[in-house]
Amino acid sequence: MTNQKTRLKKTVNRSQQFLNSARDLFFKKGYQGTTIEQIAKKAGYSKRAVYMDYKNKDELFMYIVAEGVSLLLNQVKEINHDQLSVEKVIEQFFDIYIQFSRDHREYFRIIFNEAKPEIIQNASIRIQQKVSELERACLNEVVKVAERAIHEKIVSNIDPWETAGIFIGSITGIILLSMGGSQTVFTQDRLNDLGKRAIQLLWLGIQTQHENGKQRLLIKE
Repeated sequence: MTNQKTRLKKTVNRSQQFLNSARDLFFKKGYQGTTIEQIAKKAGYSKRAVYMDYKNKDELFMYIVAEGVSLLLNQVKEINHDQLSVEKVIEQFFDIYIQFSRDHREYFRIIFNEAKPEIIQNASIRIQQKVSELERACLNEVVKVAERAIHEKIVSNIDPWETAGIFIGSITGIILLSMGGSQTVFTQDRLNDLGKRAIQLLWLGIQTQHENGKQRLLIKE
């Protein structure tokens, strides 16, 4: 029994060493610049040993993606929805998202820029499901705001999940532009300001649609 526990502990430690090595390399070299051989060498094991714990490089990469998404989820869950207005929740979510991209730049990059569909599909079903659940949980934090806005009759005629996707997509696109794109017109701070402005305009547009809808109903009546 003691020997079995010892072997299990060694396996867990080895698996974690591979993750630590993979994280360092993916952060420094990116997905394309990292190989299984490099991960194994950095961890102090053979290439064969990596395949004893992980299906392939893509699976290791997705475990690091899961770490980042989990970290972001924990932060957005700290928003106190009960004590803030809808507008303030949206503003706080944006601030957390921006700060995450600054404090955890490499996690942000691999989650939103490098985690391509072919990489996800080539990982094990278990980690695919884990990442999917984490991403859905993050999106659900925005869905809750949209549903609350509908409930409080601030907006109407919107699909909460679609709206959440548009919000996240808008913020992410602008942040990625500031993280090394070819643009040279705006500074990172200016791009962050543009991101906040984009969300404000989107929110204003949704509210305007709601007000126009009420006006059409009044005219019809």
